Amino acid sequence: MALGISNIIKIMPYYPKSRIIENQQSNAGEFILTNGQEYTGPYYITFDGNFFTGNNPYSLNSKPLIPIQPSSDPEFIDLLKNEYVTLNPVNLSLIDPTPYTPKPTEEDYKIGKITRYFARQRNGTQFRIMEIDEQTYDNLLNNRGSLNSSLWKVISIFWQISGPLRDERVNNIRTRAGIIDTNQRVLDNAEKNFIGIKQYLTDLQQFSK
Repeated sequence: MALGISNIIKIMPYYPKSRIIENQQSNAGEFILTNGQEYTGPYYITFDGNFFTGNNPYSLNSKPLIPIQPSSDPEFIDLLKNEYVTLNPVNLSLIDPTPYTPKPTEEDYKIGKITRYFARQRNGTQFRIMEIDEQTYDNLLNNRGSLNSSLWKVISIFWQISGPLRDERVNNIRTRAGIIDTNQRVLDNAEKNFIGIKQYLTDLQQFSK
């Protein structure tokens, strides 16, 4: 007796194309099948964190995979986080950070520097940057609260606010760091991983005495 189609084809859950990551390749020690056999080869990932054999949901005989790597592995967690951001570029329930302006205290001026915090949009052709407070920085950095951390990259920098304007030197050796030169060095270094901050902070003497 001929078998019906439903008895031959295993029906897999339907996932829209925007909700999967296709054409991944596993190495030894990453996955096992539900029967305990180790699996290497093509696989895909669904938005809800499940793994299946094959390049995509249309692959024949696609089977569920079980990760061998423990979820406590930080590299594995980062991988899943990055994939989730890719699959969910916008979450309408989350909000953008609020701009903030520092107010240095007399104690800050005695110390000579403050820590400043900034957020920059990850997407778009123009780098939207804003200064934020420490709590907002911490929430975005650690993906806490209602802020949309998937869309905002953050950085903290030291900012000199007291001292001479320019480096003081004796025999070409810097003996005392100047406000302008120090803050310029800070921005030059920050620009490497936070493009646009030099254009945002043009006043190297801001908040200085």
